[in-house]
Amino acid sequence: MTPPIGQPRDRDALRVAFLASGALFFGLAVLDRVLTVFAIFSSLLLTIFVAWLLAFLMTPLVDGLVRRWHLPRGLAIGAAYGSVIGSLALFVMAVAQLGVREATDLAGRVDQITASIAGLAGGLQRAVGLDRSTVDLAALVEDAQRQALPALIQGLTDQTQAIAGSVAAVLGTLFITVVLSVYAVADPTAITGTVRRIVPNRHAETLLLVQRTVGRSFRGFLRAQLVLVMVQATITLVLGLLFGLPYLFLLTASSAVLMFIPFFGPPLALIPIVFVAVAFRLDAALLVVAVLVVSQTLLVNAIQPRLLRREVGLHPILVLVALLFGAQVAGLWGAIFSIPLCAIATLLVRYVIDARAVNEVEGIELDEAVAAIQAEHPEVELEEAVGMAADQAEAMLEADASHEAAALHEAAASHEAAALLEADASHEAAASPRESGRE
Repeated sequence: MTPPIGQPRDRDALRVAFLASGALFFGLAVLDRVLTVFAIFSSLLLTIFVAWLLAFLMTPLVDGLVRRWHLPRGLAIGAAYGSVIGSLALFVMAVAQLGVREATDLAGRVDQITASIAGLAGGLQRAVGLDRSTVDLAALVEDAQRQALPALIQGLTDQTQAIAGSVAAVLGTLFITVVLSVYAVADPTAITGTVRRIVPNRHAETLLLVQRTVGRSFRGFLRAQLVLVMVQATITLVLGLLFGLPYLFLLTASSAVLMFIPFFGPPLALIPIVFVAVAFRLDAALLVVAVLVVSQTLLVNAIQPRLLRREVGLHPILVLVALLFGAQVAGLWGAIFSIPLCAIATLLVRYVIDARAVNEVEGIELDEAVAAIQAEHPEVELEEAVGMAADQAEAMLEADASHEAAALHEAAASHEAAALLEADASHEAAASPRESGRE
């Protein structure tokens, strides 16, 4: 029977709904203020994050020089940073000499490119039997070139002037980033020791778990992206050499840079080489496109998901969701680094779920199970041991369920057997008086 309106149960439900809606509104308001503060200090936070990332990448190199060559840490830091900065300087010089020359030559051949693409469009129109009175694809291409090229050149000019005007600011930011990363690499124990003193001792294992998770996620993400970049650069280089495509350095560099963008990088990396093949090697363009489609299909559907799952531990759906969320919140940088951040959150949540799954099973203790697993497999980290303990707990639950099912089956069978015996006894008891009467 439904209680009438005004009963205490209804008032409690209304009160809970009011408090829940108020809490939700307050949480959204606080989140909006937090995002506003992050937007105000976004450049500073980005500088600190890039400095930490640089220190994170340079620390293994410095530690390797100290351990293998027995160099003082200061000298190892100088050698590591000097080699990296020198390599970047050589790359920038190569881009400035080869890339700019090729880009300038490519811009000077716009008319040839337009004529080639217009001829291709006209050939397609004739092949499909489309009348030029209905639509003229070649004329559309030429009109698009005349309208879009000035705007494109003006946009590139404005961007170049903006970059030239902000060179000093960019160099200053890079200098601050390098200095912060050098300090972090020079004395990492001071930073980690301070953090350990801030965190209570009962959460020391959790702090180590967070540190390992962050390191594993970022290293795995960077390894996966570098493998994809190297594969794409190799494919571009091989196709350029086989089919004699011009501007090979520009093609390889642009494809590699575009490939580093998560998820959307592979299709974007196809644009430069397809454009050059259609514009300058029309006879081989179809074969180039076919090879690119096959290679990218294998790369995106076979190699990339396995890399992300092995190195980062993320399902492709989570990768896409993290990418879209990061791009919405923080633009390009959010899109790039949303995947390792999502991997960190996923690993921590998985650890909490596995630990709770073990604690909910009677007859198994989390600490004892983890200690036994790590004693048998010393190379296993804490979070992996907790996951293995969760698998053991799940196996115990399944075994208990199977035992209960078997016991129920045996009880039912024994009950059925007893019922049959009882029925036989009753039949015999009923038959005995009849036989006695006959006698």
